[in-house]
Amino acid sequence: MAIEVFPSSFYCDCGHKSYFFENTVREMEKMSIHKRVTLGDGGDNEHIIVFFKGKATEIICPKLRTCTITDSQ
Repeated sequence: MAIEVFPSSFYCDCGHKSYFFENTVREMEKMSIHKRVTLGDGGDNEHIIVFFKGKATEIICPKLRTCTITDSQ
């Protein structure tokens, strides 16, 4: 299960870890209140975090495709 680690990290089911600045994640949460927005971590193995209704909902992984964020720590 994909995990959101408070305040601004995300762990994919494949083992990949995405780290962002806390302000970046908070801004994405605000922007996602009325529409779906995405945040990519860049690089060759880019993972994309999907935000909707003010929270992170899933990770789009190049290996596993869509992983739902089911837990937060």
